[in-house]
Amino acid sequence: MTHLRGDEGRLISIPNGNIDIVQNLTKEWSRVDFKIEIAYDADVKHALEVIHQVAEEMRCEPQWQDLILEPASILGVDGITHNGILIQVWIKTQPIQQWAVGREFRLRIKLAFDREGIAIGMPQRLLWHHEEESSHNDGNGHHSQLRSSSKNNDN
Repeated sequence: MTHLRGDEGRLISIPNGNIDIVQNLTKEWSRVDFKIEIAYDADVKHALEVIHQVAEEMRCEPQWQDLILEPASILGVDGITHNGILIQVWIKTQPIQQWAVGREFRLRIKLAFDREGIAIGMPQRLLWHHEEESSHNDGNGHHSQLRSSSKNNDN
């Protein structure tokens, strides 16, 4: 039997000689795979500190200490996208408790980020507007200057 672990702590068992795959969510432990994008202008080190503080406070509370098996693994900056800076965290939990722990952790991160003024990432787009003057012949030998421009008619 071959055993593999998925991102959320799923134990995948592959019987040798078979193509069948079984995912086990209840063996030994599970994992919250938490990802959040913060704004480009956010202080990344401060965001990491806040995430660490929230994770530790939650882990030490009586309601959660038996469900969270070890300190959170704050993997750090996992990507830079058009939305912002991607931070990834893993929290090892009791089997099938990753959803309850994850929901509470996300709520606490949202509240902490609001309190600390850390903005989440948003899609960013840089728009260029180029004005160009050109000479236009109206077909009757008259030339006029044309200038291209764009207007935003969204209301």
